[in-house]
Amino acid sequence: MRQVFILSLWLLTGWASAQTTAVSPSGGAVTLQPGTGTVQPSTPASGPAAIPSATTTTAAGLPVADLFVGGFNRFADPTLESLIQLGMTNSPNLRAALSRLEEARIRVRIAQSFLQPSIRSSALITTQSLSEHRPLAIPTTTDRLPRFQLTTYQLLPVDATYELDLFKRIRGGITVADLQAQASDADYRAFRLSLASDIARTYLLIRGNDAEQAVFGRNLLARDSTLSILRERFRVGLINQIDVQRAETDYAGLRVTLKGLQRARTELVNGLAQLCAQDPATFQVAPGTLPATAPTFPYASLSTDLFLRRPDLQQFARQIQIVDAQALVQQATTRPRVNLIGSGGLLSGRFGPWLAPSSATYLVGVNASVPLYEGHRNRELVALARQQVQTGQQTYQQQLQLAQREAETALDNLTQLREQIDLQRQTIALARRTEQYNRELYVRGLATYLEVLDAQRTTLTNEQLLVQLRSQEVQYAVVLLRAVGGDW
Repeated sequence: MRQVFILSLWLLTGWASAQTTAVSPSGGAVTLQPGTGTVQPSTPASGPAAIPSATTTTAAGLPVADLFVGGFNRFADPTLESLIQLGMTNSPNLRAALSRLEEARIRVRIAQSFLQPSIRSSALITTQSLSEHRPLAIPTTTDRLPRFQLTTYQLLPVDATYELDLFKRIRGGITVADLQAQASDADYRAFRLSLASDIARTYLLIRGNDAEQAVFGRNLLARDSTLSILRERFRVGLINQIDVQRAETDYAGLRVTLKGLQRARTELVNGLAQLCAQDPATFQVAPGTLPATAPTFPYASLSTDLFLRRPDLQQFARQIQIVDAQALVQQATTRPRVNLIGSGGLLSGRFGPWLAPSSATYLVGVNASVPLYEGHRNRELVALARQQVQTGQQTYQQQLQLAQREAETALDNLTQLREQIDLQRQTIALARRTEQYNRELYVRGLATYLEVLDAQRTTLTNEQLLVQLRSQEVQYAVVLLRAVGGDW
């Protein structure tokens, strides 16, 4: 008898081990990752959700999660790289996303635990006093019976149950939990990319502001020396006062504009401090220049494969797979559920023979249940899940089109901006020659100072426009990097 009980428990645990290695979600065969408790499909599912998994690597061997590091390193700016790393380290929102990812991985391990048998044990000692008027199956001549004391001693009873996952209800739940973990991982990587992009965009706006301030600073120095010369010439009577007043007014206007740029820079630095989770009161960014060149997209056109690496699109695809897997789980709930049950232990009505081998008892059996009628609820839930799959696929296609449009817009702007920058440099060269020519005419008395001032303003406007165009160029480079998933 004891051998039969041990054999029954062995069958329960053995079957559980066999079931654990046979998990197959809808995406293909499954590999259990040791130490992580996650299930990874070995082949992707068909349809729009068939995208690289969270552990995909690039041709350069970089993990997808680290693509943005290589992408923003293309600006060759150590300060930008250190600021991105600072934000990755200190952002509370990023830590919250990482915590959600760990929660999803724990749920996977919880779902996997249902593939194992449930075994419980306890000790039981009870005593019961039976009523003198207790009912009996066989009638007697008297209404009263002798009071009877019933005592039960049960030592180390073992109750074991295991569900035979014949219709993959439990394994479907594991698939759902694993896909939810992958969706959380994609959400975490999407936030990393978004944070890195926002830091880069804000930092490059600061550098564009610095470049504009440098333009106005150079012009202020030039106007200051010109104003000193005009005042001296007015003092000796070579020019009238109107030229001095025009120069002073122009100089004061440049100072006002420069002060506005400084105020705008302070706001940008405070915003960057918030992105990097730093105290704005102590956070500082030293003045600098725009990158010498913006990253150049190496391909003639944008391929769909570039967008499939975007973590936000991966998250949408995982959501479609989750709903699809939930539909299979819901469908499995309409099928029979079969459980192996077993129990055993030592049972006695007296304390003396409690531990004797003859007090051993066991129970082994099979329990099967099937839903017969629930108001068509399960059928409608399956239909709802399938419809949600269709909705998710349409949403995914819409997001893919938005990503393509965003990337195409950024790439077209980069191409046209570089042409515009080349033309603007030529315009500046012409404006500077015109300014120099007007200066020479003014010194000879052949032109008024108003003509000189107009030429100076033209040069300043064109220099400022060049800086703004270069700032837009690096901004669109950031947009393109983000649109294609962080790097190409």
